Amino acid sequence: MQNVTLTVPARFSGPPGYANGGWIAGMLAQATGIDPVQITLRSPVPLETDLTLTTGQLLHGETLIAEVAPGSFTRDVPPFVPLAEAIAAESVTRVRATTDYGDCLVCGVNRPDGYQLQPGPIGTDATLAACRWHPQLITPALDPADIIPATWAAMDCPGVWTVDAALEPMLLGRMTGSVSTSPHLDEDAIVVGQFHAREGRKMLTSTAVYTTDGTLMARAEQVWISVTGVTAAS
Repeated sequence: MQNVTLTVPARFSGPPGYANGGWIAGMLAQATGIDPVQITLRSPVPLETDLTLTTGQLLHGETLIAEVAPGSFTRDVPPFVPLAEAIAAESVTRVRATTDYGDCLVCGVNRPDGYQLQPGPIGTDATLAACRWHPQLITPALDPADIIPATWAAMDCPGVWTVDAALEPMLLGRMTGSVSTSPHLDEDAIVVGQFHAREGRKMLTSTAVYTTDGTLMARAEQVWISVTGVTAAS
């Protein structure tokens, strides 16, 4: 492919000063047209900076930022959660204001211009978390041209909040995803996260976006890396 220049606006931040991992993964998915696609993040993604997308790589100068490759899924898609249960789960969310996550585009409670997704545990199943996502409620309004990276971003944080990530900050290391149907801006969607396993410093999760009638629109799998003691967000 020919080199493409990508820039992440400051609004789409995750870790303080850097891009949200799900958003940049979605930008790369949209730019390459690969589906499903696997995005491996190698360095923090700077904001308001020209980045070069070449075949299989995103570069900042000579620094490797991310690797892009065709992906495949290794785990079952998280199960559908009815809207009422997803909304109820928000009342017991583990998300809270912290220096690590409070300003994140997706889950940051300090971000009136963000998604403010508040995934909470579902019943007695300690592996599941869910919440409602209504894209049109984002202020300023979400550009319809950004619905793919926005959907990837929505599938990011609900994975890490299947545990109390505030107690053990983590960074997104790899995300494999597919968007089969873009969410409608003016309709509720349901985002579900599922915890699968820990492997040392790695945590394995999956996420999915459903319509309120249970139709799967998008799915992803994540590998998170524990960075306890280091300022981080998804």
